[in-house]
Amino acid sequence: MTYRYRAYTNDRRLVSGNIEALNETMAEQSLYQAGIKYIVSLRAEKSRPTLASLIPSLFGVKSQDIVEFSRQLASFIESGIALHAALQLVEEQTTKRALKDVIAVIGKEIRNGSSFSQAVRRFPEQFPYNYYQIIKASEHAGNLESGLRQIADYMEKQIKIRAGIRRALAYPAVVTVMAIGIFVLMITMVLPPILSLFSSLGADLPWTTRLMMGMVNFFADYLWQIAVVVVLIVFGIFIYTRLPAGKLALDKMALKLPVLSRIIIQRTMAHFCRTTNMMLRSGMQLPEIIDVATQTASSNRVIIKALSDLRLKLVEGQGLSRPMSENPLFPPTMVKMLAMGEQTGTIDEATLTLANFYEERANQSVQSLISTIEPTITIIMGLGVAFILVAILMPMYTVLSSLR
Repeated sequence: MTYRYRAYTNDRRLVSGNIEALNETMAEQSLYQAGIKYIVSLRAEKSRPTLASLIPSLFGVKSQDIVEFSRQLASFIESGIALHAALQLVEEQTTKRALKDVIAVIGKEIRNGSSFSQAVRRFPEQFPYNYYQIIKASEHAGNLESGLRQIADYMEKQIKIRAGIRRALAYPAVVTVMAIGIFVLMITMVLPPILSLFSSLGADLPWTTRLMMGMVNFFADYLWQIAVVVVLIVFGIFIYTRLPAGKLALDKMALKLPVLSRIIIQRTMAHFCRTTNMMLRSGMQLPEIIDVATQTASSNRVIIKALSDLRLKLVEGQGLSRPMSENPLFPPTMVKMLAMGEQTGTIDEATLTLANFYEERANQSVQSLISTIEPTITIIMGLGVAFILVAILMPMYTVLSSLR
């Protein structure tokens, strides 16, 4: 991206020009390194939008791209190639423009004296916080390639879990949208002329038909009012859930819903245990690990508060399992296994076992939820179709009988 700047040099001369950088922070740092300390203005030059900026999910840097990048880089480093040369090789082999630009900037930062962890920290959207922490720990241990492989394995597992959940939810979502669309089409276009015909014939209409006529007339008379009310309600909910109180209320409600709360807890515990295991193997200490888990395990504020309290008690010397036992949010099975791991010095093995266990349980819970949703949607659609058929066929039978 091109940035236009106006600034004063050390000898108080006003200068202006353009500078290429991926973001404003990097543009400022490049100017500082060039000896320009007093920046008056710095703004991005307007340019034509790219496909990566318009559709980042399709043309931007994806999680799978970072996995492949990490594996390639680890392989080159293990072969004895220096980091800056390895980055150049990966950049040359990369075909995606967005990822190529990111690698080029990382390589430039490395050549300017930054560490690899400092370089990737400049791209929080592409490299998540736990990626940065694992790389930082592996650099301190002098084993960068091991950290790259660990984080690649972890990210790949998370990608597979998310993909499985999306596949499971795809069918119910499509069926629900189609059902709503058919209902709206029937109410607004198909049924009005049929019901008007029945009404003009003066036949004695059954209660199902009268109810449907009332629904159709209500939607026809108050269509715009209904649309405005729905939009206002959706907008109000959107605004409320963006406020701190609204977000907290939503998070609390999510943990009280019978099936959803179980899935949230299981996924969070799986993420927490997987992150803990990975970082223990990288040589990080538990307080640092809890810090990372607090920022990455969940966006639920109730869970974040529980993890923050857990870290405080861990620093106070209460260990890991004891504070967990005092909070009902942490499952008893997890607490018992971590207590055994603390006693035997095998927390890493306990967290690995728990991560696999809760990932499997979360997948089962999602599948169970889907298996409940699908027949429920089918039954509701069947009842709706049956009601419409009864409401149409019964007056037709009455009209035909009167004609005889």
